[in-house]
Amino acid sequence: MDYTMLSIAGYPSSMALGRNLFIFSNHFLFAIGRSLFNVQPENAYLIFKYAVVAQAPLAIVACWILARDVSGSLYTATIAALLIAFSPVFVLYGGQVMTDVPSVLLLATALVVHLRGLRQKKLWLILLGAALLGLGVNLRETIGFYFPWLVVAPFVLGWKFEKRELLYVVASCVVFVVLAFGWFGYWFLTDAYYRWVWNGWRESMREESARHPVELANLRPYFLFYFISAPLVFLTILFAPVLEWRKRRMTPMLLLWLVGFFANVLLFFNYSTTVNWRYFLTGLPAITPLGAFWLLRVAETRLGNVQRAFVACTGAMVLVAVILFIYMRPISFEFIERRAMSKEYKHRLEHVPADAVMISGSQTIAVHYWAAISDGNWQAIGTGGGWPGDKLFLTVENYLKEGRRVFIDIDPRWWLPCGWQRDEIPTIVRLEEHFGFRRVSETIYELRPIEDPNARDHVNLKRLLPENRPEDTKRCSPGRS
Repeated sequence: MDYTMLSIAGYPSSMALGRNLFIFSNHFLFAIGRSLFNVQPENAYLIFKYAVVAQAPLAIVACWILARDVSGSLYTATIAALLIAFSPVFVLYGGQVMTDVPSVLLLATALVVHLRGLRQKKLWLILLGAALLGLGVNLRETIGFYFPWLVVAPFVLGWKFEKRELLYVVASCVVFVVLAFGWFGYWFLTDAYYRWVWNGWRESMREESARHPVELANLRPYFLFYFISAPLVFLTILFAPVLEWRKRRMTPMLLLWLVGFFANVLLFFNYSTTVNWRYFLTGLPAITPLGAFWLLRVAETRLGNVQRAFVACTGAMVLVAVILFIYMRPISFEFIERRAMSKEYKHRLEHVPADAVMISGSQTIAVHYWAAISDGNWQAIGTGGGWPGDKLFLTVENYLKEGRRVFIDIDPRWWLPCGWQRDEIPTIVRLEEHFGFRRVSETIYELRPIEDPNARDHVNLKRLLPENRPEDTKRCSPGRS
């Protein structure tokens, strides 16, 4: 919903480098839809959603071409593409207004173009590949982790340290840097409001990182999400690079694997990776070709020929996909259901004033969304990166002193006993020590000064605590409870 609001407005995100390519391409589609078909803002989400859906098969095709070009094998390319197509993350986010699937498409395309440019020693292809890779940073910043490919790949492909070749490499790096950071730089230098919201995002990330430091205990959910994102690919990590090095030393396929692998390794140092599995799509297009190649070779040595190996590998992928479908179906259903509930949250906002301040947990984004596309002017005290922590009580008091009315939605579905929200709930419970409550609807209460005689309703926030919700905590993904 964040992306939907920004795409309608045509304004970059405050996150990282702004996600400009994703937002403004969606804004362009919305402008066309509104001009030709009178599409209203409340329906813009469908345009953006189906744009991602349309890109999903194109992303698979691009990954197939990349694997074929780097391996020289149709069998390897097909297995590699299937490994990505069967990835639960790819399937789940292939129908969401998120940057994950479009970033796979652009990344694979950029690598294909650049690789062909290197092999043909055509400068325009090399620069085009670098340009696409740089633009990809404006879609998802983790594409920037592929920068080492631009520097090292030419020499793995047999280039010499000669003047012309070095100039080609330097030129590709310059194009990458300019297109990766230029769009963000423009907004940062020319728009004072953008600088303000970006610095606010950076400060909230600093606070959130301090509350959830990177530590060895994070390895468990990290490896778990890495495995679930593509089980067979994860298993090949244990042997594929070793076998490739022993057999052929450094090859373009091994280099591509190394770049993708270390891109995923770097994700460990982002605190949110331990609660969000979708980030592992970052390295998947680069890791799968080598994994698929050696998965086939190992199967071939046992089954006698590549055709049988191909059938066996395909069968194994289908089996794993079915198992994961059964295991992941409740989680996927909950994810989709929660998205649908966000679309319906407008009906709850009708119970509060149009300028109310909401504490709505995981529905914070719904508050922002409906404030952006409707007549309301609601604000929210956020969760996650926007969570004020122990400053929550002071934040509420300041709003009350300004004459603003503050409400909390205590629906347990918005206060998940999993992941980082688990640590926020105890602070929510302590609101009862600082404020009085007046019931507005079944789950919405207004916060008032504690001495207000009209705010004496019993809210029982302790029921939101994880220890009081055993059935909900059972449904938490491993590593998130």
